[in-house]
Amino acid sequence: MPWFSFKSASTKAKLQDGANQGNSSTNESVKKKTVSRKNPKEQDLQFYTQLAHGGGTKRINTFLSLKDLYTKLSAELEIDIKTIMFCTLNTPKIDMKNLLCGLVVYNDFIFVHVQGQSRKVNIKKEEKSIGITITDNGMGCCFVKRIRPGSVAERSGKINIGDQLVKIGDTSLIGARHYTVANKLKELPVGSNMEFLLIEPRQGFDSNLCPRRQPTSDNTSSSNTLEDGKATVRIKRDGTVQEGVTCSWLEKAKEKVDDQLEVFDS
Repeated sequence: MPWFSFKSASTKAKLQDGANQGNSSTNESVKKKTVSRKNPKEQDLQFYTQLAHGGGTKRINTFLSLKDLYTKLSAELEIDIKTIMFCTLNTPKIDMKNLLCGLVVYNDFIFVHVQGQSRKVNIKKEEKSIGITITDNGMGCCFVKRIRPGSVAERSGKINIGDQLVKIGDTSLIGARHYTVANKLKELPVGSNMEFLLIEPRQGFDSNLCPRRQPTSDNTSSSNTLEDGKATVRIKRDGTVQEGVTCSWLEKAKEKVDDQLEVFDS
């Protein structure tokens, strides 16, 4: 009699069932692993953040609204939410072309600019407008986004890009929207002396390397180049957010519309 023998049909069936169960278990495991590998737009979006003037790097997850974003930033960076002026994407410089205002791409680096020194300046309104573009962060802080070349503001040299407008005379601007501030400036008669209380963003050690005057070139920085298909978070005008993916031609069209909607003081 040979030293090996065939198993009975029932035993073979049991072994086959066991093998099938093992394969089934393995397949399920593979399926689970495959399902767990979500692409960026299907999982919580993550962003790195840091104070623009320097500090440690932190990380935040998907935010539900603009207020939620600022709350998470203040908590992670251990700062008062009221001191946040604005945020820039992928650069610590006061670069308004990279201002966080409508779209954040997956893995963008958010630099937070906080209040620095305050100062009072007096400017005579020699023309109908002083030549500044005003925007706000949606959380009660209005600041200067652009200065028109050759304008009253540029000639005075007293107002810089990024400066927060805190007061005009005795009128507080804290909590006001940018269009309200623009209207207040329009209402002032030509020839009047205007007293501003301004707060500049806190600067790092290399602030002298990044002058806050109107840039001479209108070139868009490389960090603004969008790659189609990347996961994004869009901040709507009402402060809510919507997740999606980038579409370069659509973003360029929206940027042109946003430029038309900017509020000047004239």
